Amino acid sequence: MKRSVSHVAMALALTLGVTAVGGVSAPAYAQKKQERESSLEISEAFQPHAIAIQESVNGTADNPELKAASDQAMTALNNTLSADDDAVRAAAQSQLEAARARVDQLMGGVTAKMAAARPTITTPDDRLFFGQMELNVGQKMADFSMQNSGINQMIDSGKLPAEELPRYHYFAGQTAFNAQDYAKARTSLQQAVDGGYTESNAEKLLVDAYFRDDMTAEGLTKLRSMIDARQAAGQPVPEGWAFDGLAASVNQGQTAQAYDWGLLTLQTDSRQQARNQAYKIVEVYTPNFSDEEQLDLLRLMARDNGITDNRQALAYIELMQPLRRPGEAKTFTDSSTQLPTGNSMVTEAARVGADRYDQTLRELNADAASATGNGALAVADTYLGYGKAAEAEAMYRKALETGAADTAKAQMGLGIALADQGKMAEAKQAFGEITGGNRASLAKAWIAYADMKAG
Repeated sequence: MKRSVSHVAMALALTLGVTAVGGVSAPAYAQKKQERESSLEISEAFQPHAIAIQESVNGTADNPELKAASDQAMTALNNTLSADDDAVRAAAQSQLEAARARVDQLMGGVTAKMAAARPTITTPDDRLFFGQMELNVGQKMADFSMQNSGINQMIDSGKLPAEELPRYHYFAGQTAFNAQDYAKARTSLQQAVDGGYTESNAEKLLVDAYFRDDMTAEGLTKLRSMIDARQAAGQPVPEGWAFDGLAASVNQGQTAQAYDWGLLTLQTDSRQQARNQAYKIVEVYTPNFSDEEQLDLLRLMARDNGITDNRQALAYIELMQPLRRPGEAKTFTDSSTQLPTGNSMVTEAARVGADRYDQTLRELNADAASATGNGALAVADTYLGYGKAAEAEAMYRKALETGAADTAKAQMGLGIALADQGKMAEAKQAFGEITGGNRASLAKAWIAYADMKAG
């Protein structure tokens, strides 16, 4: 059966982990700066600058005008980043510059004071103090580049506790990301992840720093390695990770990768909308599936509310062959909400399902006792369409025991019949025994479905 896709890629908007634009909250270590400042050894050359900067920062801590100007800067920054029109962006940028200038004025020209101080930094304590002040001012000005510089000054001072460094590398990466300096963000975030920091979705932010920098292939490789590592360690994969890989691969036109990411989404994401999008991609991009293999994919989609458009519904009807499986035809045409009205294929499937339902079931019951091998497999498959899962299970087992040629089909049918009865552990075992060919990858999606239904 020929399958095509026209607007799937367009419908799959690239969904990236969104980092809320906002100032980085000073880490707990930074918030204890007053306790540390009493023990800092500030160099003689830097000391007058340090005093001047500290007076600007501490002297305006409770100034309502400063807070208002700082809020205006953050609003203008958000408007600048979200603008989809050059004129709107330019206006927001102008407002941002004005708000930052007002903050600087209210803080007694603190940016000039910091510029004068920077060349006089000579000791680790100088650098630590300056970094704290630069971070503070950067927060008030909604300036992520300044915040990033301050955090890196603190890191470079060598005065931070070793156990805190991964967290500071994360903050450095986050501020660089928000400043749209993605290369610097990747460096810092990789250091954070390598140091064992996994809070605040640090790993996913690292991947996004590749995606936002038009390095999709590298980002997908990094994302897949993170997912593989979690799965190998028996850890859950956060929802959305695989779907972001799916969206990125589709938007890059990488059909083979899109299929794999679609399957991975089905294995790791319980959100129905994400699963429906994954089903669209997997169903369209299946690698040379036979009609029978495609049918078992559509059976999965039907059970998981994954048939979401007319094309999928018609494909299911065509592949089930209503004359062979009238029970399946009747069940689907009676219940589906995706069937196009006035369609001749739907009308014929409904008619065949109604006319042949009872007769075919009587024939099945009569043939079941003597059927073996391929005959037993055909009986089992038809029972499955009638929703007679227990009878289907028995016949699939009989088919496997008596030499059915397509053992993978029989094994998959057995797993489906077991899942339909709620025997999820047994179903997963049956699916897990499919180790070769197209059905091996499809079995993973069925296992994920069984896991989800088992809770």
